[in-house]
Amino acid sequence: MKIEQESYEKVIASLHDGLYFVDRDRKIIYWNKAAERISGFKAEEVVGKSCGDSILTHIDSEGRNLCRHGCPLARTIGDGKPREDEIYMHHKDGHRIPVSVRVSTLTDGNGNVTGGIELFTDISNQAANELRVKEL
Repeated sequence: MKIEQESYEKVIASLHDGLYFVDRDRKIIYWNKAAERISGFKAEEVVGKSCGDSILTHIDSEGRNLCRHGCPLARTIGDGKPREDEIYMHHKDGHRIPVSVRVSTLTDGNGNVTGGIELFTDISNQAANELRVKEL
């Protein structure tokens, strides 16, 4: 059974997790509806911009700006190795959201890396529950 392009697009658009694609320069080329819901940024606000342009401003648990140093997406584009991590993402309203990210490469028909993919899940409830358990 062959799945049509339109079916892929419907699946990607209906994901519960945020998903975005970048080119080799980390310029955002696709932003799904869940990414809009989780981050507060509409696709038209981020597509065409670099993910390192202080839009998403990923930081680690130590408060380091990953967009400048240690970006999982940039590292994966550079070495081709998929990555998973828990980080914080900047929300359009100014607060931070804890997210679980999974990063992999985009490749062309010859296997050459043309960009990257980041799938992210809001783990705010998980983080709040862990804090409650620690407090108890």
